[in-house]
Amino acid sequence: MTLTTLKQAENLIYQSYMRAVPNILHEQDDIVKKPELTRSLLDDIGKPDQNGTNILVTGSKGKGSTSKMIASLLGHLGYKVGLFTSPHILHFTERIRVNGKSISEGDFIRLANQVAPSFNEIEKTLPPHHYQGPIGVALSIALLYFNEQKTDVNIIECGRGGKYDDTNVINNELAVITPIMEEHLNHLGPTLEDIIIHKLGIVKEKTKNVVISKQSPYVQEVIKEKLNTNNVHAFYDSTHFHAFNIHITQDGVSFSVETNESNYSNIFLSLLGEFQANNAAAALKTCEVFLNKTLPLKDVKKCFQKLKWPGRCEIIDHSPSVIVDGAIHRESAKYVKKILDESGFKSIVSILAVPEDKDYKGVIKEAASFSKQIIITKPSVSHKTFPKDALAVSAAYLSNSIEIYPLESAVQKAKANPRIDCIVILGTQTFISDVKRIWKQSLADLGI
Repeated sequence: MTLTTLKQAENLIYQSYMRAVPNILHEQDDIVKKPELTRSLLDDIGKPDQNGTNILVTGSKGKGSTSKMIASLLGHLGYKVGLFTSPHILHFTERIRVNGKSISEGDFIRLANQVAPSFNEIEKTLPPHHYQGPIGVALSIALLYFNEQKTDVNIIECGRGGKYDDTNVINNELAVITPIMEEHLNHLGPTLEDIIIHKLGIVKEKTKNVVISKQSPYVQEVIKEKLNTNNVHAFYDSTHFHAFNIHITQDGVSFSVETNESNYSNIFLSLLGEFQANNAAAALKTCEVFLNKTLPLKDVKKCFQKLKWPGRCEIIDHSPSVIVDGAIHRESAKYVKKILDESGFKSIVSILAVPEDKDYKGVIKEAASFSKQIIITKPSVSHKTFPKDALAVSAAYLSNSIEIYPLESAVQKAKANPRIDCIVILGTQTFISDVKRIWKQSLADLGI
């Protein structure tokens, strides 16, 4: 069957996984994931990954924004850069970009049709509990597109893991590890050390350099213990680069970055949060390593001043301010709390939609510490299951907590309070997509 719509192309990506779900008996990635199927798919469609240079980015938090920063910096320096990220906010095509512009629906459908025959042949060979990973199928389309566009370098954000991730079948001379936290314990755990080992899996035999973002002391210690530095040169935050003079405002963050090669002073980034300054430092160091030279300060400043990464501590409205972030565990919500404390907001209402397989109790607990009221809601459409006890958990901290559906009604309720100066909206990227629809914001072209 020829695919003719975006929905049909998206369905192809999830088809194998949805078929296998009823038959999957385990959760651990090392048992369930079959990245070799992605390798077979890529080989069968012409090995589109063999013609380009790829940088893999993994971690628990900040891997998407760090990927975007690396892509933007290289774009401002004149490179043609492919960017593959997940999840999307409004449209699946946002996951595949060249110099900030999403792949068109027409190109996406056309390339999905190019992948489909090989995908279908592999499907015929699989037992009921095996599947072709959605990330791997989407990656195949992305790499075909990057190949057609003749990109100079591709920035590839990994899925939840690393070692068994479908993106990890491609060669990468450079790897980036953003902050690692306890997440996806059923899939990557059960311990934080297990998660770290999974993430370090993107440092492979042909990987020459790895840039490691700011980590907790324990994570840093385990990384140094587990990372085989015989074949790879490691660059660590605080040793080879770091952000400093970080100042948070209600419009963004100003900071400077020092690397072992150069100094980049008085940078302004139109994203909120100290961690974004740390992400920017890692992105700068990654570009230094990739280019084997320092970057012009004027280009760095221009890049970060204009950079957009929606749904990540993003201010989308004023009077009252509306801040949107994809916080899905307590550590992420703590970052949001820190940002709000530093930004000087006095009266906050939070709207939350965190699924039950994420740390919804941790997010609620942190949100309660900076909110006058919490409103529990959920996305209009989602394949996730949302906790039935979320309101009860919230009410244990704030007795005036309420549950309102749909999101539009929750927003109207929050705005109706004349005493608030900020509405904070936290949840999955699927939930954030509902927010972007309400504010009628397009994401097709984020700029370089």
